[in-house]
Amino acid sequence: MRRMKKVAAATLTAMMVASLAMGTTETWARSSKRAAWNNAAAESADTETEVRDTCYVEDDSQTDAHNVKSNVYANSAEWAAWKTKWESVRTNFCQIALTPGEDATMLNAGWVSTTKDETPQVKLMDVNGNEIKTYTGVQSTSADVQTVKDGDTTYTLYPCKVTITGLAENTSYKYQYYVNGAWSDTYDYKTQSTDSFSIMYVGDPQIGASTNQLGDQNKEYYAMNDSYNWYHTLNNAVSKFPNLSFIMSAGDQINQSGSLSKEADALEQQIEYAGFLNPSVLRSLPVATTIGNHDSGSVNYSNHFNYPNKQSSGDRTAAGTDYYFTYGNTLFISIDTNNYNVSTHENVIKEATEKNPDAKWRVLMFHQDIYGSGYDHSDSDGIVLRTQLTPVIDKYDIDAVLQGHDHTYSRTYQITSDGSEHSSYTKAPSSSDAEAFSSYLKDNLCYTLTTGSDDTTKAIDPKGTVYFEANSATGSKYYQLIGTQQDYIAARCQSWRPTYSVIDITDTTLTVKTYDAATNEELVADGGVKTAYTIVKQADKTALADELTKAEEALSAAKTAGNYTEESVKALEDTIAAAKAISENEESTSTDVASAVTSLQDAVKGLAVVENKDNTDTDKNGSTDNGSTGDNQNGSTDNGSTGDNQNGSTDNGNTGNNQNGSTDNGNTGNNQNGSTDNTNSGSASSSDSKVKTGDTARAAVWYTVAGLSMAGAAGVILVDRKKKKLSK
Repeated sequence: MRRMKKVAAATLTAMMVASLAMGTTETWARSSKRAAWNNAAAESADTETEVRDTCYVEDDSQTDAHNVKSNVYANSAEWAAWKTKWESVRTNFCQIALTPGEDATMLNAGWVSTTKDETPQVKLMDVNGNEIKTYTGVQSTSADVQTVKDGDTTYTLYPCKVTITGLAENTSYKYQYYVNGAWSDTYDYKTQSTDSFSIMYVGDPQIGASTNQLGDQNKEYYAMNDSYNWYHTLNNAVSKFPNLSFIMSAGDQINQSGSLSKEADALEQQIEYAGFLNPSVLRSLPVATTIGNHDSGSVNYSNHFNYPNKQSSGDRTAAGTDYYFTYGNTLFISIDTNNYNVSTHENVIKEATEKNPDAKWRVLMFHQDIYGSGYDHSDSDGIVLRTQLTPVIDKYDIDAVLQGHDHTYSRTYQITSDGSEHSSYTKAPSSSDAEAFSSYLKDNLCYTLTTGSDDTTKAIDPKGTVYFEANSATGSKYYQLIGTQQDYIAARCQSWRPTYSVIDITDTTLTVKTYDAATNEELVADGGVKTAYTIVKQADKTALADELTKAEEALSAAKTAGNYTEESVKALEDTIAAAKAISENEESTSTDVASAVTSLQDAVKGLAVVENKDNTDTDKNGSTDNGSTGDNQNGSTDNGSTGDNQNGSTDNGNTGNNQNGSTDNGNTGNNQNGSTDNTNSGSASSSDSKVKTGDTARAAVWYTVAGLSMAGAAGVILVDRKKKKLSK
């Protein structure tokens, strides 16, 4: 259904200004102390100091928009072990980062090396460790090389890039990469299916973001803390969903946003990247990132990640620029919205869609949430780009947008632009200037809702785009929800817990579900609204409708004639029922539809005539329309022969005393059988009295696909034989 935006600009302005005027007392009111979280952590700790290490205590005196609650992964023993391990993690700058390649047959790898003029290499092996091929790449020694000083040790880090090709789906591999003069440990990598697949979507890992929220600690303490949480989020997600194809991270991989002009900032950045890349999951699972505002200040982002189809033209930030890739039937595009030049982004989106015109799904990812629901981004810098990006997203038929930045969870209705021209975007003025702020909000009401309040879980062949906002993947920082829920929001919540989402993609559906990262339980939004949301693009069922009509006509004719085997008639009935279920299921895939068409055709062909029914012949053969006269023991049809004929066959091949009139008959022995292409041996007088059976496996599998529990489906036998004329 369509629902147009009905909230007048003036009304919305009034509500938002009032909301801002309330201050922290109401806008940031906490619904609960979340005491259970803290108690659970406190029970595992012996001292107040240990609790501080493992648990974030809520401070009601805080008035900052972002607040950390308790650490849901708090465990004294694990935390103590992690602090010991951290010393080896913090300077492990040379860890490999896997990213998706241009398509599913390719895999990109990036890392930094402390050895200059070293040829980057990745050795690909089969599951038994036998080398398949060693791929070489390029090391950069230009201005993007970074020098980091840690105490008395100085590291010069040279970016290395390698692309692996020729990967087959659903295949297990092993690999090593060459770094600092030696081969790394051996890691496992398994490709997944491309017909239907699952990916993980996260927002703002932001290693180091718990700054000033855990008490007076040094900055590295926060990086250590958030890296610990990131490790657990990834491990938990993969334990529940072991067949993920890759991860999509909607920006702010790290927290330190400096330009590296300060020695301390440069070191802090590299330590945070070391924490982000540390989880062992990332040795086997590629991550497609986008540039967040905390990533955009330096080249370290592009030094660590080797993304495909990197753009060489247009405006860019210090961190890099836009890119795209395909996986199966889906085109994924990542744009750097820290760059406000939307024409650059449109050029990339245009190129990506033109080069991949057959992509069934188009997914766009960027950091700034132009349709979010958190305070303070969704009504300020989050909508700076809204007026310019929404028409572009419409123009190129983007199905879903993945956003970060807001540290809350939200999902919109299906949205299109309003078709109007809007003035150039500007940053939001101060809310204290009521007139200017009102004008700003009015100009940014630039959208139309194409679904309504009842469209909260599924959209069938929808118009417009759905926008998702991911909460923090580490729990290091959260934002409050904006006081008044925007009319474009279908679901939202602030659980104060780290989350992740899983996107399942098939030929006809794209489904997004969001989970509590600590429990792996599906998140429920405010008001009990489910986070699970499915876009359906129905398969073309025209051919299926035609075959159903033909099959039903054949079934009716067979029942009227009354001379077909019960088995073959029942098979056709069951096949029609299964095909109707496929036709009526809005999520049926193209494969389901094609299978249903084939099964219907086979079942119609398999209608088998009951032989000898109502046959008054006195001769020894089972043929009809014989035309022969006299003492005929010939099994031929339409023979026309007369006299005492005992053998009318040609190319018979029979041996012995044969009275068979069949053609190309391989029978032996004393055979009076009138069958054609018969391989039976011995003495027989019937004409194909046993109906030949077809391949039951295909039918059984197809009934399973149809999702039907029909009695006797596994025993359906499809008959495939030459047509016979009906007895008259």
